[in-house]
Parts: sequence; C-alpha cells; structure tokens
Amino acid sequence: MKCIHNNERISGLVVPLLSLRKNKSAACGVFSDLTELAKLAKQWGLSLIQLLPLNDTGNGTSPYSALSAFALHPIYISLPEVPKTMESLGAPLAQSAIDILKKAENKLARAHAGNKRVAFEAVLSDKLAALRSVWNESQEYCRPLAELFAAQETWAKSYACFMALKEKYGLAPWWEWPEYRDVTPTDIETLWDSSETGEEARFRLWLQILAREQLKDAAHSVAGMSIDIMGDIPILLAKDSADVWCDRDIFILNSQAGAPPDMYSPRGQNWGFPLYNWDALKAGDYAFWRQRLAYADQFYTSYRIDHVLGFFRIWAISAFESEAFLGEFEPSERLARSELSALGFSDERITWLSKPHIPEWKIQNMEARCIDAFNRAEGAPHVSQAGDTKASADRRISLVQRLDHLRQVCFSRIKNEPLFLFSAQIRGSADINSKVAALKGDFPQAASALSDYAQSMCEWWTDRALYEVEPDRFVFTWEYHNTTSWKSLSMQEQEALEQKAAELASKSLAEWEARGRELLSMLVASTGMQPFAEDLGAVPPCVPKVLKELKIPGLRVLRWEREWDKPGQPYIQLETYESLSVACTSVHDSSSMRQWWEEEADRAQLWAMFKKMAEKDALLSSLLANCSQEAPEALEPSAAAVLVRALVLSASNVVVYPLQDILACHPEWREPDARDERINVPGTTLPSNWSYRVRENLRTLASDKDFAAFVSRIAVRGASK
Repeated sequence: MKCIHNNERISGLVVPLLSLRKNKSAACGVFSDLTELAKLAKQWGLSLIQLLPLNDTGNGTSPYSALSAFALHPIYISLPEVPKTMESLGAPLAQSAIDILKKAENKLARAHAGNKRVAFEAVLSDKLAALRSVWNESQEYCRPLAELFAAQETWAKSYACFMALKEKYGLAPWWEWPEYRDVTPTDIETLWDSSETGEEARFRLWLQILAREQLKDAAHSVAGMSIDIMGDIPILLAKDSADVWCDRDIFILNSQAGAPPDMYSPRGQNWGFPLYNWDALKAGDYAFWRQRLAYADQFYTSYRIDHVLGFFRIWAISAFESEAFLGEFEPSERLARSELSALGFSDERITWLSKPHIPEWKIQNMEARCIDAFNRAEGAPHVSQAGDTKASADRRISLVQRLDHLRQVCFSRIKNEPLFLFSAQIRGSADINSKVAALKGDFPQAASALSDYAQSMCEWWTDRALYEVEPDRFVFTWEYHNTTSWKSLSMQEQEALEQKAAELASKSLAEWEARGRELLSMLVASTGMQPFAEDLGAVPPCVPKVLKELKIPGLRVLRWEREWDKPGQPYIQLETYESLSVACTSVHDSSSMRQWWEEEADRAQLWAMFKKMAEKDALLSSLLANCSQEAPEALEPSAAAVLVRALVLSASNVVVYPLQDILACHPEWREPDARDERINVPGTTLPSNWSYRVRENLRTLASDKDFAAFVSRIAVRGASK
C-alpha cells in the first residue's frame, strides 16, 4: 500500500495493538480496533498510526521475539467477527459455531475486561480453545481454506508444521525435539500429510487466514479515512522460530545478536537472536526479505525498520556467551597475528593481550567468601568449627571440595606460577554461569556469594585487550583501554596498537556503509511502503548519510537528542531537527513522557527551551501561561500539553506520540501512577512487560469532544517544508 501522507508534516500515535480496549468488555486489543482507533485519531487531527509488531510470538509477550517473519498473532483475532470473516470467504459458519464464539467472548469479558494489565497467556488460551472448537465444528468449510492458503504462501506449510510440532512437544524449542530438529522440504510434506500433525497444521493456517482478512479489512478502512498505518518489521527473529528451523542456511547459529555496552547497559545487551547469513541471502536475491515486505504491504502504508544499524553492522556475540560485553561488530576488519608479530609482540605477549590472566589470590578470595557465607548461614564460627553438627561439617567439607573442583574445571595454572588462565572447558560466560549454578542449587546457604563469584569470573573473562574471534584473528575489545594487559604496555606499544585500531575502524566503516546502502536500497525497491528507521544507539557516521540518500527518516527521541560532548549536555533545539526524521516523546523501551519528566529529565533546561519556542508560537505561549513560571516537578495535564505542543513545533516532518503521552494531557484519562504507563523495561522479565493496557476504552475517549478539540489544536502541524 502506498503512503498517503508521504513528505507531509504530520502527527500520529504509537500503540501496541494489544493495549487497546474498544469498549468496557474488551479483553485485549484486536485487529478491528484499528478502525475505532483511526476514528479517534481523525478526531484528534492525527494522520498516522504506528503499531508495534503483530507477528506470532506464541505464548511469549514480546512482539520482537517472533516465531515467524510472516505469521500474525492469533491473539488479535476478534471472535465476534469470525462469522463475518468466514462469510466473506464464502464459507459461512453453522449456528452452533457462532454460539461457541459468542459464549467464548462473554467468558473473556467476564474474566479479563477489568484487568489492569493484559493477561496475555490466559486470553490467548481462551481464544485458541474457542477457535479450535469452531474448527472442529466446521472443518468442511475451514479445511479447504487452509489448503488454499498453504498453496498460495511459500512460508505457510513450514510455519504450520513448526507450530504443530511445538504443540506436540509441549512448546519446547525445536533443538530439544526428539525428531525433526533438522528438517527438509520432504519432511515438511510428510508432516503436512501426517494424520498426527496435519490437522493441527491446517488449524494454524486457518487462524492465519482469519488474522490476515481481519487485519486487511481494518487496514483498508483506516486508509479510507486518510490515515497511514506504520507497521513494524523486526530485523531479527527468535532462534526458536519457523524460519530458523526450516531455512537454516540463511542464519548463523554459532553467534547471537545484541548491543555493545553503553551508559544504560554497561555489560551490553544479549538478545539471543541468530545473525543473518547475508551472503546466502544475497545469493537468493534476498527473496526472504522481499517476501516479508510483500506480505506486510497488504496491511501497511509505511513501516519501521527495527534496529536499522543492524543492516550496516551488528554486535555479534558467541553462542557461548550469556552477556554481551565480549563481542565484535559483524562485519569487521580483524587484526592478524602476523601484524602483531610485525609490531614486536611475541606469541607469549599476544596471549597476555588476548587471554585473561587471573592471579591466584583473586580465586582464593572468592572461594573464602563462599565458605564464609556458608559458615554464617549454618551458624558456625568463622575460624573454628567446634560445635558443628556432623551434617554441617560434612556439608562444609563438600563445599570446599566442590569449590576445588570448580577451580580445576574453570582454570588452568600457568606453569608453577600463582597465575591462571581459563581452561579449555570455558568457552564463554554462559559456561561460567552454568557451572556455578550447579553449586548454587546444592549449597543455597552460599548462593549469594556464589553468584558474586560467577559475576567476578565473568568480569575476569572479559579482561582482555584483544579478542580472538577466530584462530589468529583479533579485534579490540570494547573497553580495551581499561584492561589489565593494556595498562601494562609501554606508551610506544599502546601508540602502535592505537594506530592499528584506527586503521581497522576506518576499513570497517567503509564496509558498513557499502553493506547498509545495498541492503536498504533492496528494501526500498521491494515495496511501495515508505520506510522509517529506528536508528538509536551508537550510530556510525555512515548511517545518517545513507538514510538521507535513500530518503529514509530516522528517529529523534526528545530525551536523547542532546549535545553529549558539551558542558551540561544541552538538549538540541527542536527547530534544528532534520526534516527527514520522526520526533517522539518516548518509545516502548523507555519510561513514558511523564515518568521521564518526573524522574530523569533536566526540567529547568527543557522549560527554558520551551519558553524560547513560545516566542514564535502563540498557542505554546498560552499553554505555558497555564503553568508555573518555573519548571514543574510533576507533569500535570497542563504541563504535559506543553511538551506535546513543543514537539509539534520541531522541524521533523513526522511527530508521533505514544497514546499514553497524549492521555497524560487529560486529568481523568491518564494513569494515576506514571509507572503504570510503561510498556517494557529492557533486560528484565517483569510481569508488567508488554502487558500495558490503555486505562480508558476507545469509545469513551471518542465521546470526549472537548478533549478531541484540545488535542487537535495542540497537535496541528504547519505547512510542508
């Protein structure tokens, strides 16, 4: 679908579809709610709805951990609309099937409508149970549709068989299945024709038909209101996905993707997703990506390229790492052993630079802390074991023996010196954590101290200036300046290595630019949808250059648009944002606008900036007049409106607001506690992650004509620049 408002100055909403309530009885958002949301957006003077990904994630709540690059999540299927959907396909349902759906919808309303957060697994379970009952009642109508879908979509059979096997094996990941871990096209046909898996596979495709048709209907309705829909295309897929399972050749499974260390994640982020084999994808003319975008083109007029930096280079982490501190950008230029030798470094000194050397006293200290923690928990004196029970003494002896065994397993002494290397059994931080975890389970009295030991070992593991990513090929580690081995070098040696690091970086930049231009050009040429880029993180200079060439807007998040290298780190003036950009108040992985303002923002600096902007905008001036002269500590509705209006005045062609940031302007529709507006906290497994629900339902919001008029005033954009 073609973008309706391309190159225009527009404002829009960002929502996770799951969070919507069409009415008071809704259990979660569904595809058809997009029509109601578009009506509300129209009332508010907005022209764009940006969605989080809608891919099938199974029981997982994160929309960025997809089981399929194509399949839509059945949780978004509207049960009451299934009869209408089936009728449009020429397969009307029997009254008994319609009754099942009505009963199920009433059950969902009773069980979940009043929930503050979406009860994801429970809602999904109830919906699948009802839809399975309808399938069983109406197979003569549903089955032919599934057969036709399988013939039309190249990805459909493999996805359906994957889901059937996951159901058979209790949702276990494919690498734990007793069979079909490695699958061929012939295997897929066998599974499709099997009486054991074929029925479930066809049921899964019938769900995809319902999802596709309901989303298409809603999308066309939204487009008819001149509202654009921006879909979200996650760059990566879960390792436990149908695509990785059946198309193994286009993925690299001995590495996992993530992000390098930064101010928010000092040890980096390990996402656990496999990397793409771009050479294999290129050999097939990037068919996987072209098909993926073609399928999305049925629903969206534009799309967000998730983690666009990954199309230039991505932080690659060994599959044996649980952390992300130790990794390399892929692709990257590497330093050969011969180059190090030419600089005068012997093999022994190269080992010193590239392998952690752990003094014996450090190991002894951690062992002693574990024993001391055990003694305290057992109630025994630190020095003497007098009075110990026999059982306690035996447990203590066992712990000492196990710690000694752990040392032998994890470390290898260098000759007769009080200095150790990690043993060959330790291939990464995941090995360290797994070996210590066994002790924690057997000695819960020392669990906390053992956790500290594991953390220390992981820190020792990363204490190296060079990382040998393949035999005799090295990269500089992320913080090589702070490593023990680097600090031991002479100034001349450091300068020689710094020059090598600069050379590698320069060559890598050229490689990143070439790759990014090729891949993004392919995406742009593959569809009529307008791409937008999520370009957050440590952005190489080639990224904005290529995005500008290809007319792909990047992202400008108010809180992070600062001149970080200047005293006081001033916020960048909104009027100076690139016009080819999308400005926003917050994102799904950050705190909401309110929580950020009240807990993190440099309020005085921002308020002064807004006052200066108000000199050229009468509406912003009047909004400020309703607030205190000084920057308020709490972001009350009047102050929230100031931020919304200020962002509208930015030079960015597109401004988008998470729905909760707009509702922050209303005293009744906002959450009482700003913390409840948060969608996700990265790097955590909080039960609140990805379960956010909008406090009020869409129909009630639409009935508030005064608020609609207010939002349309403060969110109006100027003429195209």
